[in-house]
Amino acid sequence: MHFNLELYKRSIMRILCFLIFSHAISPLFAQDHKEEPKKLVYYFSNGHFTGQIRDYTMTTINAGSLRDYYANAIGASIHYETLPYKGISVGLNGIFVYRTFSNDLLAIDSIANSNSRYEIQLFDVEHRGNYTDLDRLEELYLKYETKKITLMYGKMEVESPLVRLHDGRMKPKVFSGFKMEAHHKSHILTGAWFNKSSPRSTTHWYTISQAIGLYNNGFDANGQLADYHKQVSSNGLGILGFELNPKPTIQLNLWTYYLDNISNSSLIKLDADRDTGLYVGLLYLFQTPVNNGDNNTNQIYHPNTEQTNLSSARMGYHFRFCDVQSNFTHIFNSGRYLFPREFGVDPSYTYLPRNQLEGLGNANSFGISGLKKVKAFEIKLDWNRTITDDRASFNKYLQHSYDQINLDCTYSFENKLDGLDLRFLYIYRRALDNDIPLSDQINSLNFSQLNLVANFNFAASLHSEHHDHK
Repeated sequence: MHFNLELYKRSIMRILCFLIFSHAISPLFAQDHKEEPKKLVYYFSNGHFTGQIRDYTMTTINAGSLRDYYANAIGASIHYETLPYKGISVGLNGIFVYRTFSNDLLAIDSIANSNSRYEIQLFDVEHRGNYTDLDRLEELYLKYETKKITLMYGKMEVESPLVRLHDGRMKPKVFSGFKMEAHHKSHILTGAWFNKSSPRSTTHWYTISQAIGLYNNGFDANGQLADYHKQVSSNGLGILGFELNPKPTIQLNLWTYYLDNISNSSLIKLDADRDTGLYVGLLYLFQTPVNNGDNNTNQIYHPNTEQTNLSSARMGYHFRFCDVQSNFTHIFNSGRYLFPREFGVDPSYTYLPRNQLEGLGNANSFGISGLKKVKAFEIKLDWNRTITDDRASFNKYLQHSYDQINLDCTYSFENKLDGLDLRFLYIYRRALDNDIPLSDQINSLNFSQLNLVANFNFAASLHSEHHDHK
């Protein structure tokens, strides 16, 4: 175990500074500002900030004599947005992370010739071994907002069915560019163009083309190791979305994601849900390549011979004692579902933590979930089976078929501990084939993983007249 007491003290001191700042700064601006002239400094001094302190412990227990890994990370983020002046405001968000303890995450397992896959994602996947002072500027934007339109320019968070935060570690996915949202009644039109990204579990900002393949390049359709990272060319990522709510119980999403010079992904998603009784969901995703990007096969991200057709469905029922739902996803044999994991998250109904379908074609995934809520306690139990085609032309990461069980428990404290929530996530994945070599199982099959996450969220408005300001 590696435990650096000095770094732990530094991280605790930073967190205490955040807390002291949040409690101390409000009284400084509690005086009545009605008679003061509205100078520029007034709008910067009377904004709104939110923050989060997170502690994450993860351990992966691999099969047989394969090496196990564990780690704990602690960090904090703080977001500040000025008071709007004629609809214009400025926002920024910073984050830092430290390792408090772990075993050697870079230690190579002698059987599999591999090291930690998941625990290293708590820190920096590009600069492995960097565990201290992992700072990142998450957001820095200029925003113009009215009742019907919101315009943002700069570094920002993004939420949509395919491209979203995905903050299951210490740092979420964030993007730099321009975003517009137009509201009409209960409908929302979204348009965006991003030329830079800072993927989850990284500390730097990259152009869109440089970020693609940062995690894992997998294999090309011929079974050769792919090598497209820093080889593809793309000017940016464009997003166009339309969210319609014709009735309070019905939501229709139409989204298109244009990855310049690489691919275009379009999806339609329909959800019908009432507080009681039956609820259903349907999703269809279609992808087409835009350009090969290179003549060398293993340097192509989305070959022009592949078109993706993915369908997914959900059916559930709100019973009095709990919610029960069944989920199903099918990827047709026209091509693999390909979208950079650095940007996207599996939008299907069968998505579970540690269970993405990206990279698969000619595959099926189905499962059953149960959800129970009791006051401040929420428990979710998922079983999922994924059947894959073992050919590289339909299996980018050569993933074997498997069953996965997730137990996800969350407790949100109240009263004096309001803002604190604890999450326990247990994951078990079992291979359906008993003849898989042990070297292919590490961090992939026949493993268990335990995650314990503590989040403390706080918010404050520095101006008493603007408590509803985001």
